[in-house]
Amino acid sequence: MAASQTKISSLGIFLLGSIFWLGMHSDPGHAENFSPAQQELLQQAANGFAQGNYRPAAAALPALASTTMGPWVAYWSLQPRLQQLKPKQFQQFSEQFPHGAAYELLRRQWLLELGKRQDWTHFQQVYLAGPAPENRSARCYAAMVPALAMADEASRLWLTASPDNQACNQMARQALAAGTIPTNELWEKLRTMVEEGAAQHAKNFASYLPFPDSIQLPSVLDHPQAWLQQGNDKHSHELTALAYLQMAWTTPAQAVSQLAAASTLSRRLQARVLYTAAGQAAKQYQSAQAMAWFQQALALDPTLTPSENTVKWLLRSALLEHNWALVLAAFARLPAAEQQLSRWRFWQALALQQQGNFSKAERIWQEISSPFDAYGQLALAALGKPVQLPAGTTLPASSSTFSSDISTLSSFQRAITLYRLGLYFDALWEWRHLLAKDRAPQFIQSLATRAAQEQAWLLSINASTAIAQNADWRQGYVLPYRDYIESAAQENDLPIALLAGVMRQESGFAPKILSSAGAQGIMQIMPATANWVVRHLPQAAGADPQSVAGNIQIGSAYLAHLQQRLGPSPLLVAAAYNAGPNAVRKWLQQIPQGAGPWAGAIFAANIPYQQTRDYVLAVLANMIVYQLLLHGTVVNALGYWQLS
Repeated sequence: MAASQTKISSLGIFLLGSIFWLGMHSDPGHAENFSPAQQELLQQAANGFAQGNYRPAAAALPALASTTMGPWVAYWSLQPRLQQLKPKQFQQFSEQFPHGAAYELLRRQWLLELGKRQDWTHFQQVYLAGPAPENRSARCYAAMVPALAMADEASRLWLTASPDNQACNQMARQALAAGTIPTNELWEKLRTMVEEGAAQHAKNFASYLPFPDSIQLPSVLDHPQAWLQQGNDKHSHELTALAYLQMAWTTPAQAVSQLAAASTLSRRLQARVLYTAAGQAAKQYQSAQAMAWFQQALALDPTLTPSENTVKWLLRSALLEHNWALVLAAFARLPAAEQQLSRWRFWQALALQQQGNFSKAERIWQEISSPFDAYGQLALAALGKPVQLPAGTTLPASSSTFSSDISTLSSFQRAITLYRLGLYFDALWEWRHLLAKDRAPQFIQSLATRAAQEQAWLLSINASTAIAQNADWRQGYVLPYRDYIESAAQENDLPIALLAGVMRQESGFAPKILSSAGAQGIMQIMPATANWVVRHLPQAAGADPQSVAGNIQIGSAYLAHLQQRLGPSPLLVAAAYNAGPNAVRKWLQQIPQGAGPWAGAIFAANIPYQQTRDYVLAVLANMIVYQLLLHGTVVNALGYWQLS
């Protein structure tokens, strides 16, 4: 992904809510025997939908309604005009296509639209017509409908929602007015909002506070220092806490220096202020200061757990300081689910090793070691072991009968057709619907096999990575377009494994993929970057970013350009491909670079953008696997994590 593009695709899961992939392709009728006229109508409907035009799909629906693609053509005829849709139109759609992936997707989107309209009569009807959606916004809207008997969930939903969730904030205002969310929980939510840097959202709830706190809250959050100087003894205890938390977010050193004067604050609230200040210092790479405030907060209230994001930044900052005791203290405050992830267990084990607990550290590294996961690969290095691929799949081979039966499934046919049409979001949504029907590993493996036979590489990879313990890893690491890749690698003096690793992460080898930000093709090149590369790098002169060969040519030339600017480090090149070389140079200046074998991994853990952190992990893990597949040798993962 080039320069300014920061969204990434993660192929092990479905990012269907955050990335909308569209593209154009030909030959949509292979998965089903469409007539030439139907193929033409289907292509026109898909092209129109990709451009936000519902009319071609509406015109094609009478001729295509009875085909396997009927539900999706109907969806394309309605979704672009969702904001103007009438309840009767959705009702007609649901009566004609009452099941399946297209229905589930439109139902979810329609529920959110009805919630925005506050059309609770129709919201209730649609909500009760199917399973309760997992979407938090839809559930917050449902809590506003008395007949759905979800009012008792209002507090839980709101307290755990992001500060900018409009549906949950709307629900909270209704519940606060009705008295179903108590004032003490309102204060807690306001503290959480301020701790997360969402003071503007917090101000929207001022009117629900008791007088005179209600009229003072905006001043507290806009000018906390001036408000505090008016005299602490006259201030509300709760407002004082918010003032210090806001200062901790905006001017952390000032907040900490004045905290001793906050005699009305409990030790627990003082600890929250210190944690907030420490988290802000950590984000600014003031690691020594962050660690000092972290220790003060621990001393004030050893039982307090700060926000998840703050804990993670404190752990990263502790790594920069090689403060292994605080690495473990931060790890202990991570949510239980996060403590199971290899990205945090690796650092827990390293801290234990540095403190002399070698046996426990090795046990953790043994448990997380894996040739397919970045931190699993690093765990192997920590154990002094090279990365090796398993001898083969652990699944019994799928029978040919089973595989051939899959091609008759209407969901499979729809997913392949959608893929060929270039509607990758819809294809993945249909694919998830199919995978959810039968989670048997052999069935999923057969799906991956059939998808690969149809050259639907993104779907094949997605199915393979859904099988536990990477049991279908051979199908999960396909390498289509190999001639193009090898030629581009040779011309640009790049490792083939690096190109393959980038492509797998960027697009899953989907040739016409287009991100919501406009990144194009198999290497997800932003148009501005593609234009620059074609003009300035001779090996990409005249390349067409819309073709597979041209897109690979441009992306490879850009990777080579980044390598010339930043050096041979795959870590830095991958980070620059995702976030841009200027950002990487800035991080190299900001983030302290220590010595030792783990310096590169610690640097990567402290990259400020979560998307880039995740991207680097994925690309490096992919690169190592492709290196093993292409060259049949074992590798030491640490070699890929060096900064020079």
